[in-house]
Amino acid sequence: MSLQIANVLIWQKNGNLRNLEFKRNAVNVITGDSGKGKSSILYLIDYCLLASSAKGISKENIDKKSNWYGIRLWTSKGLITIARPAVHTGDTDSAYFSDTGEIPDEPTNNMSLQNIKSLLDKEMNLNSDLKVPYGGRTIKAGSKISYRSFLPFCYQDQTALVSPDYLYIRPSDLKMVERIERVFRMAIGVVDAEGAIVRERLEKLKTQKVSLERRIVSIAGKKLEFEEDILQLKDEAADMGLVEVNTHDAVESLELLKTISKKPIEYFTRIENEISNLEKEKFTLNNKLKRYQTFNEGYKAYQKLLKDGDDSLASINFLLENYKELLPGTNTNKVLTALEKSLKEIKSSRKQSGSSILFVDVNEKSKELLNEVQQVEDRMKLLKLNSNAIATPEKIYKYQGHVEAKLSIYSDRSQPVDYSDKMDRLDSQISELEGKVEDIESKREFVFGQLNKLINSHLEKLKLKGYEDSQAVFMENQKVINLVLDEGKSVEKMEDIGSASNYLYVHLSYFMAIHEVARRNSVDWMPSFLILDQVSTPYSGETADDISSLDAALSEINNFVTTMSTLGGFQVILMEHITESHWKKLGLENFNLVDRELIGDYGLIN
Repeated sequence: MSLQIANVLIWQKNGNLRNLEFKRNAVNVITGDSGKGKSSILYLIDYCLLASSAKGISKENIDKKSNWYGIRLWTSKGLITIARPAVHTGDTDSAYFSDTGEIPDEPTNNMSLQNIKSLLDKEMNLNSDLKVPYGGRTIKAGSKISYRSFLPFCYQDQTALVSPDYLYIRPSDLKMVERIERVFRMAIGVVDAEGAIVRERLEKLKTQKVSLERRIVSIAGKKLEFEEDILQLKDEAADMGLVEVNTHDAVESLELLKTISKKPIEYFTRIENEISNLEKEKFTLNNKLKRYQTFNEGYKAYQKLLKDGDDSLASINFLLENYKELLPGTNTNKVLTALEKSLKEIKSSRKQSGSSILFVDVNEKSKELLNEVQQVEDRMKLLKLNSNAIATPEKIYKYQGHVEAKLSIYSDRSQPVDYSDKMDRLDSQISELEGKVEDIESKREFVFGQLNKLINSHLEKLKLKGYEDSQAVFMENQKVINLVLDEGKSVEKMEDIGSASNYLYVHLSYFMAIHEVARRNSVDWMPSFLILDQVSTPYSGETADDISSLDAALSEINNFVTTMSTLGGFQVILMEHITESHWKKLGLENFNLVDRELIGDYGLIN
């Protein structure tokens, strides 16, 4: 047996204790005239079950005249008592709790609301592993599922009972709407504790996968952005004359930027000194080259003189060849022979001078020097270009600071992150859990079949006027009941069914079916009570049709409690205007009058 209400308690300011006693596994009727406080009982029970507000409790007729509200509950371990101060006291965070069901003369604050909630969660077999699988505007994903999530299945106020647009109480309360959405399948037994955890785990893994996929896409974009930024920084360095080697590779550029960020400012302003040193080197080389060139020019002049000497010795050759005719009988021959010998030596010397080692060495050295001078000039030209491009020290300092800041962000991005293994693990886990969820979906079809069958079973006895041959179908997403007509040829939406009596029958059939399905599927966390505020709302009671329609509803509620007695028992609390004699005449054996009829001067607060 799950939770049922044993007592509703009001400690009045006049010192009286209002104690309404309820029977288990019965239809407990609080009946009487209008304005006696009956409708406040639903909200008083919800407040004592630790609702965050006391909305619905009459502040003028009840709250102002009360000090504390309380309820006693039947649990699997016996009676417990919970009490909270009246709202006007301003002390709604206080609470009284008794694990033996004691009703004190005046409650005192002895336990926190959170501890009482934990005890009730434990009583309903709701452990800390049961989490909301996905969030909403008021409920965070991963937040703990509480017993309060299932209370909307236990309440039908006067407005909700005949609503054409919604099935549950307080449709404008977004938190309550989201609670119903998150736990609906748990409430009817589609998922048990393990199934709820599986679904929550699956939703979490899917969220992680989506997040990882976004990260992979983001990293791809960030990698491109990183490369563009690094290359742009490198180009800025080149424009400032801080790099000598140009590269279009992002990783190489990153290393280059690291070097720039660490070098002192003197490194970038050294070029002027280098140019000065190269100019000195060039001067030295040019001097040496000039000496070589002077030597070669002198040597060439010497060679010319020797050649000119050849021409002047031509007459001696002539004399040697013709001296006998020119000077016969003289000693001229000896003289000329000596001159000829000298002439030959001069010619030989001049010929050898063209292949002199000294001459060749000077030429080679001159070529080397010219090459060295060219290299120095090229180096100077490059340095002068860089020198013209180099920024001021202030700009260099600023740039280095900018580069350091960027490098602190980008340094670790040069190596791409590989998430393939993590993605594979996620896919494997998701696939495994999806297999289990498929089993849950199969069970969903079965349980929804149960639910629709029971709704239609109730509607066979609560005939919808104008739709006697229709079949009701619960729509999970919209949380409404539509009617299938003409053997499936057409559908009438819930909002178009019309007639307050029809809507009453739809609501009663649905909520009785919900609780029967939950009990048949052994759902521990569904309380075993249903509070209905004024089933007689659609009826004036002045016509035979009104009376018979109301009697049909009362009889079906009575039969429902009888059916539920074989499934662990169930309690209905009914706030009404009908008299005790009315249900006794109908022979409704499960109906029980709470206290006595609230008529005349006798009300909830006396």
